[in-house]
Amino acid sequence: MKKFLLFLFLFPFLTMGMVSPPDKHIKSEGADPSAQESFPITIDFHCPRNFGLHIGDEIPLTVTLETRNGVILDLVNLPQKNDTHGPFEVRDKKVCKRRENGRTVYTVTYQLQCFTPAIAVNKVNFPPLYLRYATQEDWDPMESKYRYRSLFSQSFEILFSRTATYFGLMKDMKGPIQDKTAAIVWKMALFAGGLMVLAALITWPLNFIRKRQKIGLEQPCITAKDRALKALQEARENCFNYDDHRKRLYFEVNAILRNFLKEVFGLPTANRPALEMIGQLKGRPEYEELMDLVGKINRVIYEGYPPMDVESIVRQFNGLLQKLDGTPPLTVNHDQAG
Repeated sequence: MKKFLLFLFLFPFLTMGMVSPPDKHIKSEGADPSAQESFPITIDFHCPRNFGLHIGDEIPLTVTLETRNGVILDLVNLPQKNDTHGPFEVRDKKVCKRRENGRTVYTVTYQLQCFTPAIAVNKVNFPPLYLRYATQEDWDPMESKYRYRSLFSQSFEILFSRTATYFGLMKDMKGPIQDKTAAIVWKMALFAGGLMVLAALITWPLNFIRKRQKIGLEQPCITAKDRALKALQEARENCFNYDDHRKRLYFEVNAILRNFLKEVFGLPTANRPALEMIGQLKGRPEYEELMDLVGKINRVIYEGYPPMDVESIVRQFNGLLQKLDGTPPLTVNHDQAG
């Protein structure tokens, strides 16, 4: 029975295997020895005065990068002068490199400014820095270059206060960093827009004047004959709106003829019979045809004859208008009595 109890007591230890001594580490045979060592880069942030900073003060920030022997560090991606890193604007940057106890120490000194509002005491994070590094194991003999690895540092908190006691002179506020490329593009756009507006203000009146002149050149001068022909066409189209449209057309033709003779030949038509006015045009080739036309009109208007063959009257008047050129005869007597 005692042996059975002893076996039950020792059985858990036998199943766990042999326990290694406390001063020895278990290492797998296939493990990389470099993986068991410490990280090859250490990063430290330091701000000489990390309290009492005011909005717009220049902030001195020192970043210390310490690498072991054989580590190649690429600092190209660090924030440069006039860059913006998170809420901070980089006013100046200096890099110092030295050897110390078989290790390489990089000291990066920043002069920063921040314009993030702070009511009383506010913590503003300086964002992580992006680094690239390589070791001797990262050398690629096929491409004759290193295969760099990426690394982000920790962030760093900087305290701002509006009420804390400030020792020392206040730094000048330099204002936000201006993007020179965007500023140049914006100025060029404003300059081009101003030129376009100026060109539009100059060319628009000129184009308007040219169009008016072109319209004036293209549009022929309307003569008395053109106005008479247009009035005859409108009278012929509108006379059908009246019940006695045939007689109405004779009245319209008589008025158009009197206005035409007054405008072209300067004949006095007020209170003058048509035959009397036509008599002053004696000697023109169209005299007999004018007398025939006026006689047909007078028979309908004054003698009460029924209007017949309206289209022939319109064609005859139209033909006369085409023949009359407005040249007055040699013997025109405006004072002749009817």
